[in-house]
Amino acid sequence: MGLEFNYGPRSRGKVELSFNIEHLLVKSVDDLYEELGRSLVTPDYPLAGTVTRQNAVQRGKSFISGSLEKLRAKICVDWHYCNKRSEYGDFQSLAYAVAPLVSSVVGVPATTAMIVAIILVKSGLEKLCNCP
Repeated sequence: MGLEFNYGPRSRGKVELSFNIEHLLVKSVDDLYEELGRSLVTPDYPLAGTVTRQNAVQRGKSFISGSLEKLRAKICVDWHYCNKRSEYGDFQSLAYAVAPLVSSVVGVPATTAMIVAIILVKSGLEKLCNCP
């Protein structure tokens, strides 16, 4: 799709993502859905700063459920998650690996892709991919 993720040491986006990922990693799944919902709302509704938590959570959940089959195909089938899961020793490295896949499927900015990746990892990629 032409999107490229560069998480190398010279990447300016790395600093922003590292900062964001630290606060995202400790959030509950519902808080992550809220964050996702707000990140999806902002570009379309720049003046709608009064989105309720419930509304943001619902937007986040709708976005993920609407993209779930495409995400499953990309992560589980194309990327072979079940075979690769042992290569990732921690949550953060797995989230960094999954984020570009998310972005390629749903076409969202890197930060939004990271939120989706963390939701998927926290929700259980083994379950998503039906790993043995």
